[in-house]
Amino acid sequence: MTPSKRLPALLSLALTLAACGTAPQAGPDTAHTALTSLAATGEPVINELYYDSPSTDAGTFIELKGPAGKSLSGYTLAAYDTAGTQYRTITLSGTIPASGYFVVAQDTTVANRNLVNAGADLNNGSASLRLLKSGTVIDAVAYGTPSVSRGEGTPAPTTGAGSALARVPDGQDTGANSADFRVQAATAGTANGGSAPASKTVLFDLTKHEDAGNADWRIDGAYSDYAAALRGLGYTVQTLTGTAITSAALSGARVLVIAEPQNPFSDSERAALQSFVQGGGGLFMISDHRDSDRDNDGWDSPEAFDGWDGSTPASVSSSLQRSLDSDTLFGLRHSFNSSFNDPVYTATPTSSTHPIVVGGAGSGDDVASAGVYVGTSIDVLGGTGVLGTGGKTYLGVNTVGSGRVAAWGDTSTFSDGTFSDGTTSQYQNWGNLSNANLGKNVVRWLAGDL
Repeated sequence: MTPSKRLPALLSLALTLAACGTAPQAGPDTAHTALTSLAATGEPVINELYYDSPSTDAGTFIELKGPAGKSLSGYTLAAYDTAGTQYRTITLSGTIPASGYFVVAQDTTVANRNLVNAGADLNNGSASLRLLKSGTVIDAVAYGTPSVSRGEGTPAPTTGAGSALARVPDGQDTGANSADFRVQAATAGTANGGSAPASKTVLFDLTKHEDAGNADWRIDGAYSDYAAALRGLGYTVQTLTGTAITSAALSGARVLVIAEPQNPFSDSERAALQSFVQGGGGLFMISDHRDSDRDNDGWDSPEAFDGWDGSTPASVSSSLQRSLDSDTLFGLRHSFNSSFNDPVYTATPTSSTHPIVVGGAGSGDDVASAGVYVGTSIDVLGGTGVLGTGGKTYLGVNTVGSGRVAAWGDTSTFSDGTFSDGTTSQYQNWGNLSNANLGKNVVRWLAGDL
């Protein structure tokens, strides 16, 4: 965190290009590896980036945080594409206002703007941005997986349309972008969000018609025993109602359980869930087999979690086609290869040391196996496979930002048992998540209590 670690950079042409994905312009730079911390007393930092708004980009911005009254004469912002090639320079002017936040806005729709420059619409995907003073690097951030990072430490995550990348806690600079930045709702010119939720509230979603047909995945229905078991562990268990999942609705929750959603997720809901997890929340996704469409709208739970398959429903608006996009956001894909004709399985630990299957030393909460009654396997693209059989994974987990995600491939059983022999009926285990240590241990792990 010393000024001596700053690296010189030669800036090329000053551009004010507006569109995302603009062809990069050559720009020399001597640093071909990620920087260490550049924070210095009295210098501003890049505090928030909102570079990917839904649909055609509008209202994007770059926020700096620094001492009130500090002149930005001589400061510039240099943007780099995924290959580390500079494609844009924004020349700053003016002073940091009394709030301590200076907002460079793409257009006049941005609240609390201090400077309007179309170049604030940065590249989506993977890229880097640096703050320089007379050619000296003052601060830097890289996001995504750029092939050449111009940021500090390991890159921060990408946001997806509708969310911002922000330092949490506000203004923190440890020298690692991945540790300092979280995905959250945009807050131009105001303080960023806080840390991980401290409550022990577990929400069970009911905004996606999870009680359609014969499903009834409610805490006062098929999941009542599960809810009671969690209450016995000291958790507050509530239902998330309404027509949409929002950041406000998730505020204060520790874990969100989504069991067999029957409707797709919108862009804004996807952003809210990504922000929730990145900020420290736990998300438990429970799916079922393909063709488990309880309300006959064409959507089943694997599709709701992973996106429209291009066939059913026959037509889907662009804002819903990605749905939750769980494989991209969380590294856990709910397989499209299952059907209601799949056999019954007994899933056993594939990661025998994971806290979910160990359950805490001496606690008696170990998980030896769990039944899967016609479920969906989980493709673990990032994270750890915990339970599986026949070369397939049925419980996968991942750590994303400050939060955790788990995906289980069956709604109705979740019980200890010997399903591989077909000796245990699904109806004897309907809703029995509480009767297996697995259901409780997943929530405990998501909440950081294992």
